[in-house]
Amino acid sequence: MDKLNAMNLYCQIVDSGQLSIAADNLNLSKGTVSKQLAKLEAHLGGRLLNRTTRRLTPTEAGMAFYKKAKQILESVEEAECVVTGLTAEPRGTLKINAPMSFGAYYLGALLAKYQKKYPKMQVDLTLHDRQIDLIEEGYDLAIRIATHKDSSLIVRKLATCHIVICASPHYLQKNGVPKDPNDLKNHQCLLYAYSDSVKQWAFENKHGTKQQVQVKGALYANNGNLIGDALINDMGIACLPTFIIGDAIRKGTAKIILDDWRPTPQDIALLYPSSRHLSAKVRAFIDLATEHFKPIAGQVNKWDRDLFI
Repeated sequence: MDKLNAMNLYCQIVDSGQLSIAADNLNLSKGTVSKQLAKLEAHLGGRLLNRTTRRLTPTEAGMAFYKKAKQILESVEEAECVVTGLTAEPRGTLKINAPMSFGAYYLGALLAKYQKKYPKMQVDLTLHDRQIDLIEEGYDLAIRIATHKDSSLIVRKLATCHIVICASPHYLQKNGVPKDPNDLKNHQCLLYAYSDSVKQWAFENKHGTKQQVQVKGALYANNGNLIGDALINDMGIACLPTFIIGDAIRKGTAKIILDDWRPTPQDIALLYPSSRHLSAKVRAFIDLATEHFKPIAGQVNKWDRDLFI
């Protein structure tokens, strides 16, 4: 048995979830792929996949084998690149995870640059706001806006995420303008479900004094864009990053309040597994992303333009 080919075939099956798709990707018949999978399971002495009418999913043993096989295949690919001088020309698939709103607003242009510069690359991008396990879920890297607690990951800052407290002018006219963070206790607040502290908003003033306030509200949602839209429609006060609410503030449909008290800014960062040998495709994306989001001549990022952050 050619173990590398068997690993590649198995990884193709897991990635696609279907024998027919894996067969097409490998230019083999479905029957051949099925036979090779059976030989691999017989060689390993255990079942690797759970079979349903719609999809194939790894067993516990199958997932463990998949992770190791992926690592081995990537190491072989990198070794070949070093020998053949292809390190400067990334190829293959780059699997990325990013936050929903930030990804939808700001990753399209970056990915277009990446594909144009490296035409042999394909990007597999998923957008959602939950925290993922890069290694467990098979991602090459992720973009996150949060406190980074996993010491097994390398963190590379891309930009600063400024966060503001804001509401619509009509809401403030009707309900009054909070002068102090404690005033928020008497207002409807729009709560972001994936926040580390959904109902506990933290503030710091220019003198370094910190304050936390328990807030409440009629809306609890897991998407920042929806919260921003609810804010514009006078539903309440929100704590939002400027890359979501910045345009509304510039247009006058949202207004920053509590300007003397700000939530602590967070880093927008690239995270990727610690590895002695970083693959060419990941290294190329990191370099391009860092350059793409670098403020020009010390200016703020474009989502903070004219907001006096």
